Amino acid sequence: MAIVLPTVKSDVDNRWVSQKIGMIGSAGIGKSEFWSHGATLYAQCEAGLNHLKVMKAVITCWDDFREFVSALLQAKTKNEFPWDTVVIDTIDKLVDYAQAEAVARGRAKFKAIEINTVGDIPNGAGWAWAQDLVENGLSKLEELPCAVVFIGHLDNKEIKEPTQSIHKQTISIGGKMGGMLVAWCDHFLNISAQTIGGGEIKRVIRTMPTRTLDAKSRGGVVPDGWVWESSSEANYKKLRGMFK
Repeated sequence: MAIVLPTVKSDVDNRWVSQKIGMIGSAGIGKSEFWSHGATLYAQCEAGLNHLKVMKAVITCWDDFREFVSALLQAKTKNEFPWDTVVIDTIDKLVDYAQAEAVARGRAKFKAIEINTVGDIPNGAGWAWAQDLVENGLSKLEELPCAVVFIGHLDNKEIKEPTQSIHKQTISIGGKMGGMLVAWCDHFLNISAQTIGGGEIKRVIRTMPTRTLDAKSRGGVVPDGWVWESSSEANYKKLRGMFK
């Protein structure tokens, strides 16, 4: 195919269906509930949605996720797609499933070696296989006419610099996989709980990265320091109102 060189700048794509969003925060801070107010379909990879009235597909292994993605692509082809958002809850557990799949492949390929973890697979192939599975799965979801979201756990990781070590709030998934997931997002929403006067706790969305915090919002669409109200529905509607 011949390449056509553009002479006009492209438009900014601020449509909801084009967004890729990651959300991390401590347990119980309201991540899953936040997404329950839209036409959202959850890929429930770990328990925690029983207290919410939602549309969900229970994912217990990588084969389940593969079938989930395939069913969504078929629904798109048939023009039977009532959802505007697909949420992976949580990405941490989905990564576990991908690593278990990599271990199974490793055992099939390297029968003479005892393989119990991805690290046991020679030449780092297990880590690469698991990351390829997750990347390819996300790429397939990007083909859908909806926003794609993952919910993840937050971790305070020690980062060693030349002269000192710092602790950084980021996704709990380490290594290249964690870096890939943060890079994949258009908006990486980092929720922190902060204490204000009188001992009241407020939830704050960070979207500006710092040395000690991973966060972002391409185009600055989601403001840094956005303070959530007590109503998760009001918070969700405010986020949706930032997009077309």
